Amino acid sequence: PQSARRCADMLLAASRHPAMILYLDNHLSVRKGWQPHGLRGSRSTAFPPPTALNENLAREILELHTLGVNGGYTQADVTEFARVITGWTVRPTMFDLEQSRPGFLFDSDRHEPGPKTLLGGTYAQKGVAQGEAVLHHLAAHTATAIHVATKLARHFIADDPPPAAVARIARAFRDSGGYLPTVHAALLDSPEAWTQPLAKLKTPIEYVVSCLRALPALRGAQPQALYAV
Repeated sequence: PQSARRCADMLLAASRHPAMILYLDNHLSVRKGWQPHGLRGSRSTAFPPPTALNENLAREILELHTLGVNGGYTQADVTEFARVITGWTVRPTMFDLEQSRPGFLFDSDRHEPGPKTLLGGTYAQKGVAQGEAVLHHLAAHTATAIHVATKLARHFIADDPPPAAVARIARAFRDSGGYLPTVHAALLDSPEAWTQPLAKLKTPIEYVVSCLRALPALRGAQPQALYAV
């Protein structure tokens, strides 16, 4: 969303997005001992009944979106985080998909209650606030700053990210509280980003030619014809 100018905002938005929850099966993740009652979850072909704890979303958030695979978390942290976000599901929870647009829903009945301990901290918040607190902590973690900086440098500077650039971007991330415009400015201000030859950036004319080549009417045209358009 346009309002997601900080890493924490973007992380919360992505983690609560129905596409993320459905793709990673968090709508099927429930507390120990949960049993469906009435019609809840029992007649939907789009949303089958939840069965047990599912770690997919928790693992992806830790491994890909925040700390990184070498960010210092353990399997126990993954499992505990999965318990934290039980109940993070989507509406509709029954069988009215045709009548309702899916959206984020916190189902307190599916949520594992009680304090949770992970990554060296204890989270005593109740309900959805517990997961939000963990996500805010992850967004501010030093390992997240390094992981995000490394991915940015690899994507925009070089496949083998220059350590000085990574350190500069990570420092901007930490100092700004994950304010993304500041992080992006640190990337652009890095001298390594402009070292010739540019490994990751195209010149303006290269961008134009790439766009023209993607147009069906110009596929197969001679190079000189593309430059002449």
